[in-house]
Amino acid sequence: MEQLTRVSPVNQLLKTQCIVLLIILAGVFWLGGKELATAVCFGGLISVSNTLLLKWHLLRTAQKAGVSPMDNLSGAYRCIVERWMLTIAMFAVGFAVLELTATGLLVGFAAMQTVLLSGYMKQA
Repeated sequence: MEQLTRVSPVNQLLKTQCIVLLIILAGVFWLGGKELATAVCFGGLISVSNTLLLKWHLLRTAQKAGVSPMDNLSGAYRCIVERWMLTIAMFAVGFAVLELTATGLLVGFAAMQTVLLSGYMKQA
């Protein structure tokens, strides 16, 4: 199915996000310690999980190719809503359950979103 869809930009984005996250984690662990590195890692994983959900929706839409345009549009809206819900839920878990630092979570999330906005999605 991946050959029929244009998921290679999303795959490249996932690789880049993981590499950048590892580099940032090494620096944060060295400078800020384990607690801050854990928060940055979780924040980065929020964005990476959003990218994985986007890829899953892309593949799912490709399987249903040829269905009505209304179904395609509702699938796009569903993807948006699910990504928002996942982001909110993971931030809630990070803040309330795991009690991670807000700075670390936001830095990790913002860094991975910066990778996303740096141009890889123009090809998708």
